[in-house]
Amino acid sequence: MTKDVKLTRRDTYTVKTFLSDVKKLRLTPTALYTIGSEVLYSEWQEARKTYGDDDEVVAQINELLSFMQTDYERRLLEGDIRREADTPNATLSSFLKDTPIEFQSYVFHRPGEYIRGVLKAAKTIDEREIQRYERIEVGLRSQMETRKKDPNYWNQVRIVLWILGRYEDASDAFKKAKKFGWDKSKADIVGI
Repeated sequence: MTKDVKLTRRDTYTVKTFLSDVKKLRLTPTALYTIGSEVLYSEWQEARKTYGDDDEVVAQINELLSFMQTDYERRLLEGDIRREADTPNATLSSFLKDTPIEFQSYVFHRPGEYIRGVLKAAKTIDEREIQRYERIEVGLRSQMETRKKDPNYWNQVRIVLWILGRYEDASDAFKKAKKFGWDKSKADIVGI
C-alpha cells in the first residue's frame, strides 16, 4: 500500500510548489497522465495566451506536460527507463533544477484547491494501480517456470516491478530480458 501522503493546502501553486507536491505521490504512468491532463494542459494553454508560443516558460511547461502525458510511459515501455536515477521523482527534480527561477516561480491560473483535488485524485489512482500491478506480479511469478528464457516475459516483469517501486529488481529483470534477446522493436507490450 502507498504511504500516507499529506498534501499542503495552498491558495495558489507555482511550478516549484506544484512539483514538490507531485513528488509526494507514487507517480504511476496513469497518475502522471491525469495530473498532466488536468493541471498542466490548461496552464500551458494559459501561458501560451499570455506569453505567446515562443516564450521559454511556455516551452518548459510543454516539456513537462509531454513528460507526464506520453514520454514517461513511452520510455518505460521502450526500456529506456531502468535505473533508479530514471524514476519520475528523480526526473522531475532534475528537470526543475535545470530551469530558471522565472519558470520555477510561474504562478498557475487554476485555484490551489482545484490542483490539490487533482493531486488527491491522482493519489487514489496510484493506490488502485499499485494494487492491480501487485496482482499482475503474482500472475507473472506463477508463469516463471514455463517462461524462464522468454525475453518478453522478463520485460513484463521489469515494467511491473518498476511501477511497484522495486527498481533494483526491475533492473535485474531488464538484464535478463536483454540476455534472452529482448528488443524494443519486437516487444509484445504496447501500453500500460
